[in-house]
Amino acid sequence: MSSQKIHEFLRSKNWFDTDRDARYINLNHPYAVLVAGEEGQITLREKVGFDDGQNGEEIYSFNSLNELQMWFENNIGE
Repeated sequence: MSSQKIHEFLRSKNWFDTDRDARYINLNHPYAVLVAGEEGQITLREKVGFDDGQNGEEIYSFNSLNELQMWFENNIGE
């Protein structure tokens, strides 16, 4: 799975990696999406305080960009 395509998808949905550490946030949502390296592992975490998901509880792991897209459609409506 191409991590570049994951990054492009998240940016297209207004989720941004402000710290350039592959933790995507959207101020309107209580989650953070973490993308791990070239393997493209995707993890959805809750945001805790100001850590933008770094220490938040893992809610879900996605195995593909398609799974992430479906989750967005079903749970966020985007």
